[in-house]
Amino acid sequence: MDMIILRMAKTRRLTRAEQQAQTRARLIQAATTVFARRGYQAASVEEIADEAGYSHGAVYSNFEGKADLFLAVFEEYMVERVRELAETQAALSEDAPLEARARALADQWMDRLARDRESMTLHMEFIAHADRDPELARRFGSRSMAMRDTVARYIAHYQQEAGLELAMPVDDLALVLRALGIGLAIESLVSPDTVRHDLYGDFVELLISLQRERDSTKRSSRRRRAKP
Repeated sequence: MDMIILRMAKTRRLTRAEQQAQTRARLIQAATTVFARRGYQAASVEEIADEAGYSHGAVYSNFEGKADLFLAVFEEYMVERVRELAETQAALSEDAPLEARARALADQWMDRLARDRESMTLHMEFIAHADRDPELARRFGSRSMAMRDTVARYIAHYQQEAGLELAMPVDDLALVLRALGIGLAIESLVSPDTVRHDLYGDFVELLISLQRERDSTKRSSRRRRAKP
């Protein structure tokens, strides 16, 4: 009886929704491979469909077109990046100082860039393409915002834990740090010998050190003014 139940479980037909989800996942995986191999402009819907083992009609029944499929691939990438950042924090001890936590985030970005320069190049290619299409740029930006939001949450949480008064709003600081990371990535693509692997980490450690000094000075000033 157990064997019969097992065979029935193995041969259970997928529902229509499950089949569609499976097809979509396979197309995204195939698109990830083709975009990495060919770049955005050179990749075609037909090549992606062939890579996934479907007709190109399957692509258009699940996505609006190549750009929509690329955005789905990018969304998966951002999910992975958020997970990677969470892992850097989980690997630290609970009493790790803010400097160590910030450095771990910065170093992880440089580690990712060192082993996956192709993703950065691909995203830059798509950004240049989307510059001619405001709606496409907006859709890309809304997905990219996931990383800024994640960094902002980390900053807000650990800043409160450390009792620091930041010199600028959390969202602004997250935006600047994210932009700095992207800028260093671009610089490393064109001038790899000029960007040290630990440069980003060194900077964020320095930034926090300066923030601590500023915070300490402000607190001391308040105490002096409070004295009778």
